[in-house]
Amino acid sequence: MKKILIADDHSIVRLGASMIIKECIPGANIQQAQTYDEVYSQLRTDSFDLLLLDINMPGGNNIKVIRELLDIQPQVKILVFSSYEESIYALRYINAGACGYLNKTTAMSELKNAIESIMTRGKYMSDAVKELYIQKLTTSKSSFDKSNPLHKLSNREMDVAKHLTKGLGILEVAKLMELSSSTVSTYKSRVFEKLNVGNIPELIELFKLHSEA
Repeated sequence: MKKILIADDHSIVRLGASMIIKECIPGANIQQAQTYDEVYSQLRTDSFDLLLLDINMPGGNNIKVIRELLDIQPQVKILVFSSYEESIYALRYINAGACGYLNKTTAMSELKNAIESIMTRGKYMSDAVKELYIQKLTTSKSSFDKSNPLHKLSNREMDVAKHLTKGLGILEVAKLMELSSSTVSTYKSRVFEKLNVGNIPELIELFKLHSEA
């Protein structure tokens, strides 16, 4: 019997995902979590074949959580199911160890395809992510970065930038990411320099522009 953990802080998403999983994997044992603390706890006490993970949950929201989860249970396959734009985040989470990345705006039928792909082949990429992956492999880093300047950011810089675009201040970001305020300020300066922006509104506009790139 396959064991699946659905981690999302919205009950309607967990319900919809459960229905899809039951179609894909009849008889699956499905468990649920609403926070990262619950995910960590369940992974430490039970073994799962698949973790369907919303990255924007209380207690997480940083790329490093993928490695932390795999450190607890290395064999679990992680499918990130997120509202964050694929073109910006998908390759980062896949490179961090996730088996696939799917945007929540995608049709539920594609969630079924993603689950089936991961359970049978161990990986899933949407057509858009495949194109991005091929582009990254076949072009120089400078050309790839020019196609979307957000690619210039490291994972930690991207996490900081993401929080800043949501209107969080330095102290709030520092607390959320468990960093010192001076460290977050340093990351903010690097983000502004790499992206050639001078303030938060400009940063927000850049994210909006390139989230659809």
